[in-house]
Amino acid sequence: MRTFSTPVLLTASLAALLWLGIGLLQRTRAGADLASALVAELPLTLLVLVLVGVLATLRRSR
Repeated sequence: MRTFSTPVLLTASLAALLWLGIGLLQRTRAGADLASALVAELPLTLLVLVLVGVLATLRRSR
């Protein structure tokens, strides 16, 4: 099994953190408390992390 390189992990982590930050900002401005906004955003954030990691790995392997 191939492991992810540091640039791929960094790119995926930054994309996921950006996604999480924007989602939390939108939900808390709409009136949700921080804990419920975080719970609501975590599944999609993990999906973004995996998707960007896979795409970055595929792009680097070309």
